Amino acid sequence: MIEIPVELGERSYPITIGHGLAGSLHDLLRPLKGRRIALVSSRRIWKLHGRRVEASLKRLGSVSRVLVPDGERNKTLATLAAVHDGLAAAGVGRDGLVVAFGGGMVGDVAGFAAATYMRGVMWVQVPTTLLAMVDSAVGGKVGVNHARAKNLIGAFHQPKAVVSDPTVLETLPLRQLRSGAYEVLKCGVIADRTLFEGLLSAPAGLVGWRGMDVENAVASACRIKAEIVEKDEREDGLRRVLNLGHTLGHALEAATAYRRFTHGEAVGWGIVGAAWIAKERGLIGEPECDGIASAVDHLGPRPRVSDLPAPRILAALRQDKKARGGKLTFILPTSIGEVVIQPDVRPAEIRRALKVMASREIRQN
Repeated sequence: MIEIPVELGERSYPITIGHGLAGSLHDLLRPLKGRRIALVSSRRIWKLHGRRVEASLKRLGSVSRVLVPDGERNKTLATLAAVHDGLAAAGVGRDGLVVAFGGGMVGDVAGFAAATYMRGVMWVQVPTTLLAMVDSAVGGKVGVNHARAKNLIGAFHQPKAVVSDPTVLETLPLRQLRSGAYEVLKCGVIADRTLFEGLLSAPAGLVGWRGMDVENAVASACRIKAEIVEKDEREDGLRRVLNLGHTLGHALEAATAYRRFTHGEAVGWGIVGAAWIAKERGLIGEPECDGIASAVDHLGPRPRVSDLPAPRILAALRQDKKARGGKLTFILPTSIGEVVIQPDVRPAEIRRALKVMASREIRQN
């Protein structure tokens, strides 16, 4: 078992990582015993793993189940309202506890519900996808999508704990495992060459990538994110580096109504685009740019981008939360393990990056 503290004063919490922990929540969350618990999950995740988690939580207090539809396109105000309804029906009070058990969509919506229900109740993250374990479960960002942009409506609401059990990843489809791996690779490009190189040594397409290799990758990515969040909890400065690949990635998701790409796949494409823009600006050389793009390709195929009109992508980018004064902020690599914030990326650069991305398309399995 690996424990990584997120030091935020009175909002501090542990990230606990280890095989089998989903069945030991009653031990890990013992200080929260006696509260009325709302267990928020998706129907698919509940069918696979829910009863084991529910049995453990019942040793802490009364448990009510709130199930929501899966998928990024359901990360909406309507789903949020359904969770609020579920909390009210369960009789959850200000001293209640929300447990988010699912992927990133479930965590984001359940966390936002916890932040806004009765002006805020405690919550715990138990992520079930690699993407959620290394990204959305850490840092307290919660929210829902808007038709104009991803995560446009949200808040910061730190959990009381994050419990990641890599055992549940054994039922994760390969495409979803790859989706999380793109976010792990992002952390390597930002701050950890060893993590970056470790992913290069994983099997091509991540076929057979399991066990302790995955657990160690989760821990490495979480340490990087925890250290950054501790220094900049509300993304006023340093934390923006975690958006490497996300500016273009979010635009790809929004431009396709959150139906074509998984979040990780979109971020993978965004990393390729960011590396090319960095090369064009003279921030990195061509070998490192190609190395980053090749590492993204090594993790597996992604849906095509070549048929997406540039004006549609640029329109989505203009709605990005990070846009300031009509200018687009990108995180660009300067080497493997270092990035810089560039607040003045121009539409012409993005158009050229989209053409380069299209030229690197690889066939979807």
